[in-house]
Amino acid sequence: MTGELSVTIVEVRTLHDEDTFSGANYAYVEVRVEKNQHHIHLKVFDQDVGRRDEIGSAKIDLKPIKASATFDDWVKLPKLFGLRSTGEIQVRMHFQV
Repeated sequence: MTGELSVTIVEVRTLHDEDTFSGANYAYVEVRVEKNQHHIHLKVFDQDVGRRDEIGSAKIDLKPIKASATFDDWVKLPKLFGLRSTGEIQVRMHFQV
C-alpha cells in the first residue's frame, strides 16, 4: 500500500547519559524507513564535537500504522538484548493514502 507517512518526534525521556564529563546529552533522532517499507528504524544519537555516540535504537512495524492510520506512543530504546533500556522516545505517526 502506497501513501504518505508523517513522523513527529515529540520528546525523549530517561536517556542514558553518554557524556562522562559534561553530563548533558545533545540528542537527535535519525528516522529511516526500510526499503520494503515494513518497518521504520529510529536511532537516537548524542552529538559531541567531532563525534556522535549512539544512545539507542528501535524498530516499529508499519503494518498496524497503515491499517489504523495513526500511532502515538512511547517507544523504548532497548539495550543488551532488551534486558535494559537506554531511554524512551515519544513518536507520533500519521499514514494517509
